[in-house]
Amino acid sequence: MQTTFALPAAKVAPLSNLEHWSVDEHISTRRALRRPEATTTVLAATSDPRIRTEVLHFHTTAGTEFWDLTDLVRRVVGASGMRHGQVTVHTPHTTTSVVVNEAESGFFNDFRRLMREAVPAERYYEHDDRELRTENIQEDELVNGHAHCRQMLAGASSVTLPVVDGEVLLGTWQRVMFLELDQARARRVVIHAQGA
Repeated sequence: MQTTFALPAAKVAPLSNLEHWSVDEHISTRRALRRPEATTTVLAATSDPRIRTEVLHFHTTAGTEFWDLTDLVRRVVGASGMRHGQVTVHTPHTTTSVVVNEAESGFFNDFRRLMREAVPAERYYEHDDRELRTENIQEDELVNGHAHCRQMLAGASSVTLPVVDGEVLLGTWQRVMFLELDQARARRVVIHAQGA
């Protein structure tokens, strides 16, 4: 079963331009947050207990990019019919994270600068060395050792949030976000709501 899900389009500045700016330059990008417009697929749904699992397939457009999933998470919780329980948001990719934080352009730009400084893409990564690496190699393997290291620093592959009276409990400024740490790619995220 597929459910169409579309959020209002956000005004977004091209993120690729940020990669070329120095730390000292003022970054005036505002509303640098993307919202996916895609179709979700229901993987499982039961009424006793109330469980609903949906997957969203979408394409990211750049590295170190934030995607706001908050409204989608709320919609899945609502569709589950649950009043009390929890919702887990999970990414099955090793170069992405799910984070809960403020959706504010200054923070996004600060985070991008921090990642470029702490884990520069241009340095040597043994993960990318085809003469040394012998495990988990695919023919179309990307050079992305930096993205794997960034993921270990940036967050986790899942977050679980409480649901009370049918509402996902988030702070005033908190948003549930998918964080792309590699490059533009096809991605998916799983939302699993369960409770009573």
